Amino acid sequence: MTRRLAASEGLELVASDRAGPGTPILLVHGFSNNRFVWDEIADGLSHHHRTLAVDLRGHGDSDWSPDAHYGVPDYAADLPAVLDAAQIPRAIVVGHSLGGNAATLFAAKHPERVDALVLVDTGPSLSLGAMMFVARDVSGALRSYATTAEYQELLETTYPVGNRRTLARMAQTGLVARVDGRLEPKLDPGILQGPSDPEHWVRLEHQLWRALREIHCPTLVVRGGLSAMLAEKVAIEMAESALEDGTLRTVERAGHAVMVDDSSALLKEIESFLRQRRR
Repeated sequence: MTRRLAASEGLELVASDRAGPGTPILLVHGFSNNRFVWDEIADGLSHHHRTLAVDLRGHGDSDWSPDAHYGVPDYAADLPAVLDAAQIPRAIVVGHSLGGNAATLFAAKHPERVDALVLVDTGPSLSLGAMMFVARDVSGALRSYATTAEYQELLETTYPVGNRRTLARMAQTGLVARVDGRLEPKLDPGILQGPSDPEHWVRLEHQLWRALREIHCPTLVVRGGLSAMLAEKVAIEMAESALEDGTLRTVERAGHAVMVDDSSALLKEIESFLRQRRR
């Protein structure tokens, strides 16, 4: 079921809500993706859990911020509001990349709302070079396309080890038709207008490390074995030093976009983590 849910600042976010018997799971995608990137994961988890996959502000079918409020704290502030709108008092939160950083701030600020946390190839000290590379890719993708197939070809270049079926779905769900019949990504160009001050990113990194140390719920850190974004050393420090109850797992055949590259392996890691938590 597709739902429009009230978030912060008067915005509405769109979510895919799958019914299930257990503790609800909130799925939060990364920069420039949308909620459909989680479909294989959500389908698998919905056998035992209600799943809510949300489009972040400025992404997919959700509202754009008129003031380009696209900082990590802005995304984090939307998450408790979305849970309130969905009448979910407490959830397991799964976040990738940008969505994982938003989930980290949310879990630290609202521990009573988070039962467990899964951080997918995300952390405070992501590679700046890799982040700039992704931003350039997204900037280049913000143009019009004659066909969905043309956009899919670009995605296959961006995600070289990505599952073809997942990439096809991303292409189908990631475009909107213009009045002239051409297609363009469902993405606010304002998300690229991030702060240029290097000190901002230093402060955010410190804020995220501090937040990890304030999280007490069981937390699974999943790193893509081929990831250029999250260094293995950083992932180990997160799981073994910063987090009170952290576990690290690696999906060897995946890059940064673990759920695109090897969703079945990621699903197994999440399911195993949740089974251990229930014991």
